[in-house]
Amino acid sequence: MKRPHLIGLLIRISALVVLGAVIVVTGESDAARYSYDSTVVPENSIPKLDRQTYIFLTEYGSQLQKLSSTYGVDWRLALAVLRQESAFNPQAVSDRGAEGFMQLMPGTGLQLASLYNVDDLSNPVVNIQLGVIHLRNMLRDFTDSEGRSRIELAVAAYNCGLARVQDAQAVAQFLGDSPGKWSAVKCALPLLSSRYAPLQRHIWGRGRPSSGYFGDYHQTITYVENVMHYYNIYRNVLQRQ
Repeated sequence: MKRPHLIGLLIRISALVVLGAVIVVTGESDAARYSYDSTVVPENSIPKLDRQTYIFLTEYGSQLQKLSSTYGVDWRLALAVLRQESAFNPQAVSDRGAEGFMQLMPGTGLQLASLYNVDDLSNPVVNIQLGVIHLRNMLRDFTDSEGRSRIELAVAAYNCGLARVQDAQAVAQFLGDSPGKWSAVKCALPLLSSRYAPLQRHIWGRGRPSSGYFGDYHQTITYVENVMHYYNIYRNVLQRQ
């Protein structure tokens, strides 16, 4: 009669072994450049690893870690972006045509695939690889920012495009704020909508943002907040021995 309990115990032990194999603290390599010192929350308030994340890590965790290490990105940040982008669904397709785990737009995917000599864009691991590369590229575009702001700006660019974030930086600079801080860019994003055309005429010669008007700023701001929320959780949960 105790046999089911024994089986259940063995399953839990096996799960811990598998999870332990993929949960490795990121070393002080290139990835450290894209980390920030977040507040370490008390042990009793740290959420447990959710089931969706656990299932993804058991299947793709080692690949994500290896690819992130190769391209110098904190794997937990890539994991947070992946979760927000596709909720761990490799078949996810957005209304705008973004595909896969990392929700790459077709044009971006094809461009990166050509640069890195990759053929099978439908392969989930390839999608992760190209997504990590794209995230790495976004991080490299904000060398004037540091720590958390650099990550937040890169995450925003991953969502709405580099040009949009650069337009918001131009607004922040015009208003005398710091274009290298996410707090300033976050406040400037709404000013890219058409209702602020009078302001925009003082910044751009053609009278509007370089990448056009932007009305989805709420979505980008929420996106960044969600990714950073997941990232903070993963930094705490996945660092524990």
